[in-house]
Amino acid sequence: MDCKEAEKLIQPYVQGNMPEKEMEPFISHIRKCHTCHEELETYFIVNRAMAYFEDDAPDSYNLTGLLERDLEKKEEEARHRRYKDTFFRVLMLILVLFLVLLALHYFEVIELPWLKGLL
Repeated sequence: MDCKEAEKLIQPYVQGNMPEKEMEPFISHIRKCHTCHEELETYFIVNRAMAYFEDDAPDSYNLTGLLERDLEKKEEEARHRRYKDTFFRVLMLILVLFLVLLALHYFEVIELPWLKGLL
């Protein structure tokens, strides 16, 4: 991801409506690019300051700390989602392979001794 793409995603990130598939590349770029990190920090602080004045939320005092916690949380969520997606893809692949073997055995294309008594 380049700076131009990251800049377009700053507003959706701050507003909490960034597409999930963009989250991990965006955070990775923000961690590496000081300029984009500063711009995100500015938008984030302005957004949180406005929320602070509206809600008088006590956790709004350390705004830069809030940004780091938010980035870490969303980074962890993206990583968890990627692991979960990978797990289900592998599970589906195993299931499909098993069903193919089962079908081949059923139509007597191959013989699977461990299935002999079951079908």
